[in-house]
Amino acid sequence: MFKTKYLQIVAIALLSTILLTGCQFSYTVKDVPSYCQLGGNRCGAACTQMIIQFCCEKETPPVVPSWYGNLKFNQEYILKGNGAWSGWMKDYHQTHNIPSPYKHPDAVKEAIMELKEGAPGHFVVFHDVDNSKVMHDMLYWIKEIDYPSATMVYGRHWVLVYGFKTDVEPTIGNTVSLDSIFIIDPSCAPCQEPGDGGNPRNISGEGWGAGYWNTGVNFDSWVGKPYHGEYVAVVEPPVTKGRVKIPKAYVGRKEEIIPVESALKKAIGYARKLTGYRFLNFMTKALPQTPLLVEWPDNNRYYYLVPFATDKEGPAKAVMILNPYNGNYYECGALCHPISFVSSKEAVTLTLRKIGITEYEKLTTSLKYVYSNLTCSHYYPFWEINVDGKLYYVGQNREVHEEFAPIR
Repeated sequence: MFKTKYLQIVAIALLSTILLTGCQFSYTVKDVPSYCQLGGNRCGAACTQMIIQFCCEKETPPVVPSWYGNLKFNQEYILKGNGAWSGWMKDYHQTHNIPSPYKHPDAVKEAIMELKEGAPGHFVVFHDVDNSKVMHDMLYWIKEIDYPSATMVYGRHWVLVYGFKTDVEPTIGNTVSLDSIFIIDPSCAPCQEPGDGGNPRNISGEGWGAGYWNTGVNFDSWVGKPYHGEYVAVVEPPVTKGRVKIPKAYVGRKEEIIPVESALKKAIGYARKLTGYRFLNFMTKALPQTPLLVEWPDNNRYYYLVPFATDKEGPAKAVMILNPYNGNYYECGALCHPISFVSSKEAVTLTLRKIGITEYEKLTTSLKYVYSNLTCSHYYPFWEINVDGKLYYVGQNREVHEEFAPIR
């Protein structure tokens, strides 16, 4: 089979680490491939690719579908082709009169079922306006069948769920409380080829409810289409009629935001409990950098982003997200590539150099995250620079933009 970057996280290690709330049950699907998406709106294709690869390698002997090429070819084939040949999900959208982007839940499900060519697994789309029902179905069958699941977060972006921790074991018809969930986010720029790997994350139940699963599918172009406004997951196999309680994050007033020093102290405490995870094993030597307060307008809240590096002044290898109103742990994830986050001062310098001025009457800066042409991950917020009423935007790649286009 192809060269694949795997997450081999032992369930016992997961059970004994990050004991933030003392949960009693933990489950992780092992040997899940981790792929990044080759560009914008390829998250559905990347998650489809990970599931197909997992299904094919789960069979004995492993299945090699007839259409397989290299990893880059495979993802493009799943999505939309390259001009010389048509891609599977694009064809599905056009045949069923579903507007782009090419990542509709039915397209993801049908692509998995069609393209795994006889490998094990029968996938369906679970959907409901009640996220507790969909979450229970997803967690129960991840545990029962030992398969990962794809779900849409932020109402528009696909990620792969491969593990979780709850207070009790999910069973048919019961109610459990979510402590934490483990995902691979394929959004990991720059992605030269899928095998470079996605972004594995450990997310608390509170963080999951506050930033990931707080809205159903909400593409403007899909209004009136199936699943709009619903939470969705592509899972193997049928529903369970149980529920998952997702902790509600406290959202306070801006003046309640804790000081940077307090956020830093909290992050250090949480980091000490993360070292049992293989993708975060460097945290034993990691040093936190200055927390960054980020505004998230779409969620009407803020969050603290705390970079962690192995060298105090070096590039960050991981980030931790905290609730800024009480310091609660939201999540921690290893970055796809080490980066040095842009400071406010550097963002201003880059902007003034770009527009060619040295004098101005008024200049303000704010660090924001909006799913847009500038970023598709809250791990990579952008600076909004207001120079005498004219807005400019600086991404973490240090490029200055005049155009800001939210993706709805």
